[in-house]
Amino acid sequence: MHLYHLNDVVLAIKGNAQNFLKGLSSNSLESPQNAFLNQHGRIITTFYQHKVTDDEFLIAVPPTVVENLLKHLERYAKLNRTQIQSTPLKAYMDLDTTEVLFKNEGVSSQVSDEEFTFFRLGKGLPMLGVDYHTDEFILNIDEGTYVSYTKGCFLGQEPVAKVHNRSKPTWKLTVKFQDECSPEEKTRMTSKVLDPKTGRTKGFIFVHNT
Repeated sequence: MHLYHLNDVVLAIKGNAQNFLKGLSSNSLESPQNAFLNQHGRIITTFYQHKVTDDEFLIAVPPTVVENLLKHLERYAKLNRTQIQSTPLKAYMDLDTTEVLFKNEGVSSQVSDEEFTFFRLGKGLPMLGVDYHTDEFILNIDEGTYVSYTKGCFLGQEPVAKVHNRSKPTWKLTVKFQDECSPEEKTRMTSKVLDPKTGRTKGFIFVHNT
């Protein structure tokens, strides 16, 4: 087990949590990653999720999105009689399995930031706030990681389904080597790291989805 301590805040969603998440999040509740979107299919936050029981889920979100996320969820939570609470739990990614674990104890990271970045690039795991940002159209990030097309209705479903079924996302977030990029693309590249096998720098970049 090789753990990396994510800088995420862990929130507990309690009280009819399964139905609450089904109606508001874009992916199935069995998936490791999910998203809350606005009515236009744009990101409020992506998150890692863990089912405790049907009545309680844990989600890990970047600290920068917590305030806006709680404002977004407030009225839906009241209608659903759901509580959303901060917890002292920490979120860790196990690089052996890519699973995110939620732990009470403060375990130090067992890999460096550079090693984790290299791992993310290899697995195609961009980070919110680093490689993409809130208000980005969800399908520009990934076609399948954050969206289920069979789970039923969710907020933002209509524009997402329309693009998926009738056209394609305008942009695509992908991994490229820096020497394959134009000068303009190089300025937009994120999570840059040297690949020790090739001696070439690579990172995440948005490219036109042709």
